[in-house]
Amino acid sequence: MNAEQIQQELAKCQAKMLELQAKYADPTPENIVLMQQEMAGITQKMNELSLQYATAITESYGVSAEDIMSQAFALADSDGFEIDDLFGDNEDEKQEFAEQHPVAADKEKYLPIGALLLSTHDEPWRTLALMADDEYWQDVLEGGWGIGDIEECREMLNSLLDGRHTNVYGEDYRKLRSGRPHELDEDSVDAYNDTLEALEEDLPELLPYAQNCDNILAWDIDRVGYLARIFCQLDWIDEAEAWEWIEKAAGQVKANFSCWEEYIASVLMGRAVAFSFDYIMIGVAQELASFGKEFLDAFPVSEL
Repeated sequence: MNAEQIQQELAKCQAKMLELQAKYADPTPENIVLMQQEMAGITQKMNELSLQYATAITESYGVSAEDIMSQAFALADSDGFEIDDLFGDNEDEKQEFAEQHPVAADKEKYLPIGALLLSTHDEPWRTLALMADDEYWQDVLEGGWGIGDIEECREMLNSLLDGRHTNVYGEDYRKLRSGRPHELDEDSVDAYNDTLEALEEDLPELLPYAQNCDNILAWDIDRVGYLARIFCQLDWIDEAEAWEWIEKAAGQVKANFSCWEEYIASVLMGRAVAFSFDYIMIGVAQELASFGKEFLDAFPVSEL
């Protein structure tokens, strides 16, 4: 397979992950175990595809597969290798789309909420609008979230604001941080450690924030900003209501984090503990922390 075909296969794996999340939407201890067991095989396949992708890029750019896997995002400024190659080549298109769909000046500060998850779909985050068509987002909601109508959409948003996954996985995370991994399943421990190792290799400036991260609340909050945009795109809610939800999420960001780096780290650690290690999330975090730094600096958490 070439690089484009491998990306398509990775997208299918992500879709399957979303289906499993919907299948085990009720986070009981039994469902958590079953979900992790089913995800293990998909995670392994994604790791294998990532290695194949590295080989494909090696053939294109003449650099070693080892360097690509361990330093891909750090090499974004080097000749012949662009980080956009890992996430699509439509950065200009996304920037133009955001410029064509501006938000009010007093709303710009809220745009980073949801940015990480939007970026995994290669969507622009400096706007409320989305590029993909309605059918795509309906499939995402039905297959990955089990959401099919306005009532379910509001229930999910409220659940996330109440700490949907924080309430379930927060204690596991505290055990990991306090040096009690023996009390947890091996997959959770591996996902936690793999995330820290990936940050050390690819995003070292964020590593201290991850090491000192004391909660995984941002994993819930980011999904509020993400879903509010989707629901607005589908006309399930209007823009005014979408902003209301995002502003509620912003209040939690301001109350629990002192900077965007802390917030990004919390999203990544929450993703790892609640589901599994996700190299794609590391990549979009690098993209946000690096290419979005000027924007994040212009709108600090303290001003939310």
